[in-house]
Amino acid sequence: MRRLASGVAGAVLAAGLTAGLAAGAQAEGKSAINIELNKLEPLEGSCRAYFVVRPEGSTEYKAFNMELLVFDTGGIIQKWLAIDAAPLRAGKTSVKLFDVSGVACDKIGSILLNDVTACADAAGDIAGCVDRINPSSKAKATFYK
Repeated sequence: MRRLASGVAGAVLAAGLTAGLAAGAQAEGKSAINIELNKLEPLEGSCRAYFVVRPEGSTEYKAFNMELLVFDTGGIIQKWLAIDAAPLRAGKTSVKLFDVSGVACDKIGSILLNDVTACADAAGDIAGCVDRINPSSKAKATFYK
């Protein structure tokens, strides 16, 4: 019985700490950036990727650069991309288009958000932007970090 009470107390403490950390992140203004790979469109000799970007909160991103890696359906890296997706307006959904040259859409199995290499608002650089991103996909290929 004593072990059960100890386990329950630990779980309650952990839940409280998790809620406290989440509230702290909200208080610091670390709002999520939802990025959805919406579709892949075949082009002559390349593939166009459509991303729907939905920043939450009040941050206006003046700089927002992503490092993406494109994998084929077998999991082999096909392309490395440096993408400038700025500006991102606060609370405004936008669509960003990027061409993946030399790769056919039906050969793309997944796209990895490897890093956010630049992230800034009017006050300057923002640390930890990659942690704010919630990736998702409606395309056949997955999009993840």
